[in-house]
Parts: sequence; structure tokens; C-alpha cells
Amino acid sequence: MSSPAVTVVMPLYQKAGSVLAAVRSVLCQRFVDLELLVVDDGSTDDGPALVARLVDSRLRLVRQPNQGPGAARNRGLAEARGALIAFLDADDEWEPEFLELGVAALASAPECAAWVAGRAEGPARRTQVARDRRMGLSGRWRLSPDVHPRRLKYCVDFCHSSCVLAQRSVVERYGGYYAADRCVYGEDSYLWLQLVLNHALAIDPEPRVWFHTEHSELGVARRGRHPVRPALLASEPLLRQCDPAYRRALRDLLAFYRLLETEQLMRQGRLDGPSLARWRSRFPWTRFPGLKLGAVELRCSIAALLPGVARTLRGFSAPGDRP
Repeated sequence: MSSPAVTVVMPLYQKAGSVLAAVRSVLCQRFVDLELLVVDDGSTDDGPALVARLVDSRLRLVRQPNQGPGAARNRGLAEARGALIAFLDADDEWEPEFLELGVAALASAPECAAWVAGRAEGPARRTQVARDRRMGLSGRWRLSPDVHPRRLKYCVDFCHSSCVLAQRSVVERYGGYYAADRCVYGEDSYLWLQLVLNHALAIDPEPRVWFHTEHSELGVARRGRHPVRPALLASEPLLRQCDPAYRRALRDLLAFYRLLETEQLMRQGRLDGPSLARWRSRFPWTRFPGLKLGAVELRCSIAALLPGVARTLRGFSAPGDRP
């Protein structure tokens, strides 16, 4: 069999109510030279059976025991045949032109590791096109080495898996998605952070993806109560593979992630002075992060040392903690 131009990987777990719409949005693409690998990650609902009833030579259902979303996507990556690869969640949908635009963009800019499109979110299809353009997220794009950590986080979060068409060789170079311990939070941003730090991207901020936040049980739904980010659990590979020109930006992003984690622990009443000191020693700032983040650091310090004060600060959230 000849290899398709694009492999689409769709991890599937307990999404019987939305998977058919997601699959059809792939099979109805104007760009047709593709294969779709739906990786059933041990679902116990009717989702896999619904997919199995569909008849299309480009569609294949792959089954495995439950190992988490990162492992499911990596299984698809291992079986992919296309030179380009995309990952669509089983509760999201593509507009019909998604792949056509992405393939054309990468053909005209082969130096780019991936093409990233904007998205519409929720039943109201909210978009942030104007804000994304103000952030410079348009056209051929390369991160500035002196980027502020809040801005860097925004850029990484912009690269949602359902919105990316990437060179498969680049994704393989970084080992695909973070999959340790059945990770269900940040396993995707761990991968896209490496592309943002090390490569040029082609970006179209227009909404080419419908992101169904109303169906999400991970990511957005875990705001304020999520596990520790993989970037903090496995920071050494990130630092080791980072372009030296961007290593300082990465270290400050890790300090920002650390601040968000310690702020969460403070609100939960589970942070004391020694644990705060250990977090800070592992992920220090390389430069003063500005007055807003400096104020968050101060409040966390007060809350960790004075539990009574901590109770009055439980509702405080660090700026920039947006999915």
C-alpha cells in the first residue's frame, strides 16, 4: 500500500456521545489523502463499536488496554505512515478545510515543524482571534528568546493537540507525548513546548477547529485541581533538548509553572514554608518576573508561613493560569 500524505490519530476513551462527529469531521475533509487511526484506550462504553460500524478504507480502529491519552496518541504515532501527522480529540471537530490549509501551509514553508490553527470553543463557539493576532500568532512564527513566561505559556497553550498538523519526524524526535503514570494533564503541552522552543511554526489564528469544552473531562475541566504538570516532573529532558538561545526562557517558564503549582497548594492549605523553599530551589527565576508575579510569590510566602493568613487567601489565583 502506498503511504498517505497525512496520518490522523484520534485517542478514544469513553466518548460514545461525540466520537462519530469527530470521525466524520476527518473523513469529510476536502483533503482526502489521509489515514485515520482511532486508538481505543480501553473504553467500556459503545464508542469503539460505533467506530467499528463505519465503512471507509482510510479508517482503522486500534485497541489497547487503558494507558492514558499520551500513550494512546503514541500508539497511533508508532503505527502512522504519513509524513505529516495530526491528533484530533474524540470530542472535537475540524472544519472541512483544516487539513487542506495545513498541508498547503507546510508545503510553502518546509522549514516549519508544524502548522497550528485557531479554534472556536464551547457551544457558543467563542474565539480569541483578535487577541491571538495581537500576540503575534500569525503567519510564519518564531518565538522571541526574551519572551515573558506568561506569554510563552500562552503560546504553548495555543498549540492544542486538535489544532496542530506536524512533521511526523519532528514529533518522533521528541518521543511523542508524555505518557508516564497514565498522565492526564499537560501530556500534550509537554510535547508542544519542545516544538515552540526549538522550531519555527506556521500559524493560522482563524478558527478551523471546534473545541468542545462542554464535553471535556480533562484539561480545562481540571483548572484549579489538576495534577502536577509533567514539565515540572520531567524538566531535565526539556532543558537538555532546548535550543541554548531559549534555555533561559524555558527556565523562567518552569518557575512560572512552579508558582502556579505552589499557589494551588496554598489555596488547598497544603503548603508550608519548607516545601515552598524546596519548590523554589528547584525552579528559581533567572530574572525578576515583574510586579504581578512578584506579588504572587510574596503572597504564597506569607500564606506558607502563616496558616491563618492562608485561609484568607484561598481564593487568590495567579495571573496567567489559563488553559
